Amino acid sequence: MPRLTLVPHTPRNPAPCPTQELQEIIDDLHAARDGMTDGPEVLWLVNDLMSWCDSRIEDGDMQATGNAQLTLSRQNFMARLTGYAENIRRSNGEITDDFLAFLATVQTAMDAPTTN
Repeated sequence: MPRLTLVPHTPRNPAPCPTQELQEIIDDLHAARDGMTDGPEVLWLVNDLMSWCDSRIEDGDMQATGNAQLTLSRQNFMARLTGYAENIRRSNGEITDDFLAFLATVQTAMDAPTTN
């Protein structure tokens, strides 16, 4: 009979999507701004970014239950991201400098605040 190995419970859940994946999407969007990507591919990148953020927020909301400030911050971030995504879709993949500056705030918006 095979032996069953028990793994101890850890209180932290792994991140739903690796940060490296986020950075790759952002790097690809910067390359797209430099003219290295066509419109339809840019739209796929924006969809990937939206999906990454959405899944991170869903998992984060389960861990940050009761933190109204974090929830509001994430809702505001997603509203702004959705606005940028709509503008990019309407322009068939044109990325603005404002959007790239906004991308610098993605990780901060997704991370739960730490207490020291």
